[in-house]
Amino acid sequence: MRDMTFQYGGKHFMPVRKFEQKDGDFYQITRRLRLDIELGIFREGYCLTEDEGIVPYSPEAFYQKSTDKTCDIFRCMENGKLYVPCEYGLQEYVI
Repeated sequence: MRDMTFQYGGKHFMPVRKFEQKDGDFYQITRRLRLDIELGIFREGYCLTEDEGIVPYSPEAFYQKSTDKTCDIFRCMENGKLYVPCEYGLQEYVI
């Protein structure tokens, strides 16, 4: 199996999978998303913290670096958490 990890914002990510019917509809999926301030990957101005803007983010830039352009859920290799690229940042996906 080839290594599918890629680097974005100083972290390493591995594509996990696309959303499936078992994940529910848009409403059910979004109820499981939350901003992970510790990860610190979000658009400048989206999260008001001291570290604002340290890791510039855009979903287009994230997918440009991604080894799987169709994946919805990614695992951060540094912390083991799952993330979904959203408009304003990488949102933690809590199962």
